[in-house]
Amino acid sequence: MKIYHFKKVTSTNDVAKKIVLLRNLQSKFLIFQEKCPAFFHEMKGEKNFAVVADEQTKGKGRMNRGWLSPFGGLYFSIATKKNPMLPLIAGVTVAVSLKNFGLFPVLKWPNDVMVGDKKISGILIECLDDFAVVGVGVNINKTPLETATSINDETGKNVSRDAVLNSILKNFEKFSKKNVLDEYKKLCSTIGRRVKIKATNKVIDGKAVDVDEHGRLVLESGEKIVSGDVIHLM
Repeated sequence: MKIYHFKKVTSTNDVAKKIVLLRNLQSKFLIFQEKCPAFFHEMKGEKNFAVVADEQTKGKGRMNRGWLSPFGGLYFSIATKKNPMLPLIAGVTVAVSLKNFGLFPVLKWPNDVMVGDKKISGILIECLDDFAVVGVGVNINKTPLETATSINDETGKNVSRDAVLNSILKNFEKFSKKNVLDEYKKLCSTIGRRVKIKATNKVIDGKAVDVDEHGRLVLESGEKIVSGDVIHLM
């Protein structure tokens, strides 16, 4: 997978979407192709690629929240073909990868990666034409919020950012090619819990009993939730 590295960007998702647009429009910009032949040769026929940054000035999370992105964390985006299971694939990929570094993460539906009751990684998926951009933030050596944790906090070790990135990218390639639903259910801490879900226009209370083949959260009442912000209740 090709990796584009930057020191500082607004967000890696923003940069990845711009590269996708350039690639999709390259046939219409013959003059630009002539000036930058190496770039377009590199992009021609390429499938997945990743954008990595040392810092983000306007990192984004789900539900239009900001994602604090100080130097020392891992911030990257993967551009790939659309797949309705991407939220589950991304969550499983990150959680399984972090196990390689001595952690025991779980997934709060849909794909918040948690260690205990603290968030260690967040995932944001945005769609553009026939592509999806999977943005991932992992706290490596710093914890920007009291409700968060990091690899260093949990293990006491200074783990290489590149090692974490390489593990995630390798696993993403693997899990993108297989059905991850069973693996997801093993990692999902929301199943079996009473939850409050803040959807776009309503708040729903209930017991989560399953995640279906489309990645929807299934409640005991039979209601299926496509998206929303989940709070685990006691």
